[in-house]
Amino acid sequence: MIKKMMVILLMVLFITLLGAETKVIPMPELMKPQLILLDNSQMYVTEDTSIYIYSLKDFKLIKKFGKRGEGPQEFMINPQLQLFLNVQTEDLMVQSIGKLSWFTKDGKFKREAKMPNPLILLIQPFGKNYVGIQFTVGEKRWRNLNLYDNKINELKNIVKNEHIFQEGKGLLILETQTYNPVYKNKLFIAWENDLKIKVLDTELKELYTIKHNVEKQKITEKNKKDIIHFFKTNPSTRDYYEFLKPIRFTTYFPAIQNLIVTGNKIYVATYKSKDEEEENEFIIFDIKGKFLKQGFIPLKMSTPIQPYPYSIHEGYLYQMVEDVDEEEWALHVREIK
Repeated sequence: MIKKMMVILLMVLFITLLGAETKVIPMPELMKPQLILLDNSQMYVTEDTSIYIYSLKDFKLIKKFGKRGEGPQEFMINPQLQLFLNVQTEDLMVQSIGKLSWFTKDGKFKREAKMPNPLILLIQPFGKNYVGIQFTVGEKRWRNLNLYDNKINELKNIVKNEHIFQEGKGLLILETQTYNPVYKNKLFIAWENDLKIKVLDTELKELYTIKHNVEKQKITEKNKKDIIHFFKTNPSTRDYYEFLKPIRFTTYFPAIQNLIVTGNKIYVATYKSKDEEEENEFIIFDIKGKFLKQGFIPLKMSTPIQPYPYSIHEGYLYQMVEDVDEEEWALHVREIK
């Protein structure tokens, strides 16, 4: 009887994620959005070296700023190092190649600072310091999650693992992913193939670890063929294909495709999907790691392994989706019930 009730409960949890309708808002001013983030009143979208600020109330464009260059309000990027934003603090922080820039939330320039190492990526405020990912090269290539001071000087290595590209061995696709969002001065680290998330405070003390068993998804021959075709033909990767090959694969997808922490909830996207319906599995926990629900949410894919830009904020999924035939972009908004 208890087992039967658990099955019914799980069925209800899946259904609750599917019950919402998608709202579609045309975004005619966008040509190729790359990143979407939200705070409690605004939505921020990056495209090349431009930043768009929209009202979250009606999705009207408030301001567009930024251009290519090295002066104030100018940014340098390349296909591997695009603009990265942080909107969790009072200011809007923008990372481009070699510098950090701060703006008010309505896009007014405040200040900028050069970074001692231009290859530190995904910098986020963390207490009075910062965290970011740095790549190092020795006998092997490594990915390092480090703690930095307010001038982005390294204070301590937090976690380290092998880079997916190694000289002479090629590129290992879909190995361990690296997610380390900061939320309310807690650092959530998911750098393992299993669904395991370590939560640290600003003193780097481990507060707790979240673990959850998920069904492993095998990487099929079709998956491999589609991914290799993408690397050979896509404008962002085809020029590097000869350098990156051989493209190698593990047996299974990692447990975590993406990790977003917002609204005192943890949203884990897995690689389990319903291909015919373009729906991805999400597992939702409370901020302490208590399992809440699990189910499938519509998520449009841009490449065989990457969705179109999306974010989750306060119980809603926001995704920029391209109508390839019409060459137009639209914002898809869906409540996660």
